[in-house]
Amino acid sequence: MKRSETSDTSVKPRETQRTLGRLIAYLASDRPMLIVIFVMILISIGADLAGSYMLRPIINGYIIPGNIPGLVRILTILGIIYLGGVVAVFIRSILLNRIAQRTVHRMRTDLFTKMEALPINYFDQHPYGDTMSRYTNDIDRISEALTDSLSDLFTSTLTLVGIFCLMIFISPILTLVALITVPLMMLTARRIVKKSSRYFRAQQESIGELNGYIEEMISGQKVIKIFGREQKIEEDFEIRNLDLRYKSLKAQFYSGMMMPVMKNLNTLTYVFITIAGGLLALYRGFDIGGLATFLQYSRQFGRPINELAGIYNTIQAALAGAERIFQLMDEEPEPADAPDVVALNCMEGEVSMKHVYFSYEPGKQILKDINLSIPAGKKIALVGTTGAGKTTILNMLPRFYDIESGDITICHHSLYQIKRKKPP
Repeated sequence: MKRSETSDTSVKPRETQRTLGRLIAYLASDRPMLIVIFVMILISIGADLAGSYMLRPIINGYIIPGNIPGLVRILTILGIIYLGGVVAVFIRSILLNRIAQRTVHRMRTDLFTKMEALPINYFDQHPYGDTMSRYTNDIDRISEALTDSLSDLFTSTLTLVGIFCLMIFISPILTLVALITVPLMMLTARRIVKKSSRYFRAQQESIGELNGYIEEMISGQKVIKIFGREQKIEEDFEIRNLDLRYKSLKAQFYSGMMMPVMKNLNTLTYVFITIAGGLLALYRGFDIGGLATFLQYSRQFGRPINELAGIYNTIQAALAGAERIFQLMDEEPEPADAPDVVALNCMEGEVSMKHVYFSYEPGKQILKDINLSIPAGKKIALVGTTGAGKTTILNMLPRFYDIESGDITICHHSLYQIKRKKPP
């Protein structure tokens, strides 16, 4: 039974940018829908930011003077703005779910099509469970990221930019105070990201390895019971299971650190702004409505940072899964037929092997100068010890593997001049 190599926990995502670019290419097939989603994101962000900014005129122009009729009117306008934002979020969510499912459907189709074009030796060298894990676990990670995290990524980024511009407009001095902890946030996030990304990739590889091992043990139960290997199999399974637990705990630990660390740093920023804003109100005549609005924006300024931190683990898991999927898609397909191949219509002619050499691995020859002739209509038996090459010879006839040298003929046609696929 085959065993895959244990994943190295020090492995980092090797082609993050390339993987992300290929995911975007899949999304680009729904470009019109993406444009509508982007417009809905802008509307929802605009409603949120405009609603928060209206706190300034509400306090300065209506609450402090005691203008009740005007307060009712502006609150009605505020309610309409927020309602528009809610509708935009609703439309965005529906369209995003549709795009996510269409995208993973295309990926599954391409993955299955590629699998059908792979040579037999790929499946001999890779555990079936690991291949199945790419269809299920890795695809599910991508679906989760597209459904829950894609819009959050754009929304949080654009919200951050919009809030920053409005904060400068309200008070450049308080904006500088708000930026005090930003370098510390970026440095902390960078260190956490570096750790978590390493373990997320290792986690996905470990899941594939464990699934492959389980699949092999299920299919090999008869052999296991005949030789009484149950205890050894349980011990090997526990090793792989503990390895997955370790990597998953590490991945979740480092990604889980992001949210609380960012929240604490944001609270520290809020304290600095409150102190500085109070001093400006007392000694520089800064309006109360402006201070309240700025404090609201300072809270919102931390929210998109926290959201980006929160969705990071989902994005990392999705990228790790996508990288594994694209690795399979990039495997070399079965070699194409020669231009002059013919369809084999004769199925009862002579079969012969002439000076055939073959090895599964370089330097480990399995077939050495095999010469064999089977007349039409005759039956022969291949007899020999285990490993002598009986099954290998049979695998040569349907061309599951290509020989290194020599020739195989069926009905006096070279095997390499016959079409692989059955004629329609």
